[in-house]
Amino acid sequence: MAVNYCNSALSSFRLNTNNSELTLDIVVSVLLLTVFASSGYILYETKRHHLTEIDVEAKQEGKTKQKFIKRAIVLGIYFAFIIYGLTILIDWLPNRGALIPLLTESSTISSAIFSGIVYGILMGTWEIHQIKSDPNDKKVTQNHLHQKYWLVLFIIIVITSLLLMHK
Repeated sequence: MAVNYCNSALSSFRLNTNNSELTLDIVVSVLLLTVFASSGYILYETKRHHLTEIDVEAKQEGKTKQKFIKRAIVLGIYFAFIIYGLTILIDWLPNRGALIPLLTESSTISSAIFSGIVYGILMGTWEIHQIKSDPNDKKVTQNHLHQKYWLVLFIIIVITSLLLMHK
């Protein structure tokens, strides 16, 4: 009698194994929460320690901005192709029908182009606003660069060890 009571009590605390969708939803939600929390913490620390700032000399600021604008255009085009390919793949996988109509669908093409433009603008704006120039044309000290390097390395090691501990 006591054994039956213990078994029924234990089974009430376990997740129902027949409901695999609920279990999958819980696991995916916890993983996403962990990833977003880790990413948020990394962004907070890099912003707090000014690790995202790009130090350039005042006379090199124009060239650096042009370089970032070109990089933003390339990133936008790359992102548009990735979104286009993933959208087609996601639409094609469930029924595996004809692929040609999916490739020429105007909503997929326009969505990919719009996503690429928005992503390129956001990345270009972000990188241009990270440029910090020194009006006195002083070089960034080597010690400051080493501090940034070690802090980024420390944050990566901490996040990696936390993720490995959860496995």
